[in-house]
Amino acid sequence: MSIYDDKWFEIWYSEGVEVIPHYLLIVTTDEKDRGKIIVIDPQKNNEICFRGKDYDEVCNWLWEDDFHLVEGRVFPDDSY
Repeated sequence: MSIYDDKWFEIWYSEGVEVIPHYLLIVTTDEKDRGKIIVIDPQKNNEICFRGKDYDEVCNWLWEDDFHLVEGRVFPDDSY
């Protein structure tokens, strides 16, 4: 089973000192384009701010802007 087969999400945050509280982004699979990973910005009405061809590309994009993973992957189907 690949990471694209399940519904999941991750929350990433920015450590920027000028942003309190920390800026949060959500990483998840793209339901409209199977195989893609998207980054959602909840502060901008859940707008997709980045679409990557795979998870590694999304992580690299987030790390470039000093975002860090809050905690591991969450699977809503597991009683979230």
